[in-house]
Amino acid sequence: MIDVFRAFSAAAYAFAAGATRILLAAEVDEARNIAGSTPDAILMGEVNGAKPDGFHLGNSPGEIVENQHLIAGRTVIHRSSAGTRSARAALDNGAGPIFVSSLVVASATAAALKQANRVTIVSSGLSGHDVAEEDDICGDAIAAILHGNPPEMSAIGKRVANLDRARTLRSSDFAHPDDVQLCTDVDRFGFAMRAASVGRVVVVSPTLDPGS
Repeated sequence: MIDVFRAFSAAAYAFAAGATRILLAAEVDEARNIAGSTPDAILMGEVNGAKPDGFHLGNSPGEIVENQHLIAGRTVIHRSSAGTRSARAALDNGAGPIFVSSLVVASATAAALKQANRVTIVSSGLSGHDVAEEDDICGDAIAAILHGNPPEMSAIGKRVANLDRARTLRSSDFAHPDDVQLCTDVDRFGFAMRAASVGRVVVVSPTLDPGS
C-alpha cells in the first residue's frame, strides 16, 4: 500500500524518531478513542491536509523531524485521509500481509516482498479514490525492483519532487516547508513497515531496527 505524500513517509520518519509502533485509524474520532485507551500515545494525522484539533502532530515528516523528542518510545496513533484508511480497508477485507510504503522505504519494501509468490501493489491516491501520480511512480519502482530491473532511484525522487502535486503541497497552508524534500528522499531508511490486524486495531511495525 503506497502513500508518498505524506502518510507512509510520515510513518517511516516516526519510526526513525523512535516510535515503538504505529496504530492506524480510519477516522479522527477513532484515533482519539484509541489514544484514550493507549498509555503514552501520541496523535498524528490530518483532515483535508490539516492537523485536527487535539492532535500532537500533523501528517508531516517535517513536523516529526522537528519534534522527535515527542515521539521516542511512544505509540503513535495515525489517521490520514488516504493511506491509513486504505490500509485499514484492505486488512478489514481480508488482504494480507500488507506492507505500507513510500519512496523513503521503497527498496526495503521490495526486499521484504522478494520471497512472496504474488504481490499486489495499491496506490492510496487522493482521499483513497483519485489518482496520485507520485504513488503510481513509487509502485512502479517497487515492481521494477521485484522484476529484477531496478530503476535509477535518485532520478525517481527528483521526478516526484517536480510533479504538480509536489508544487501544490509546497504552496499549501498546512504542509511543512520540508515535507516534499523529506518525502522524496528515496531509500532514506533501510526498513520496511508491515501492517497487521491485532484484535480490533491495526498495528504497523518496522521489519528491521530503524536505528540500524
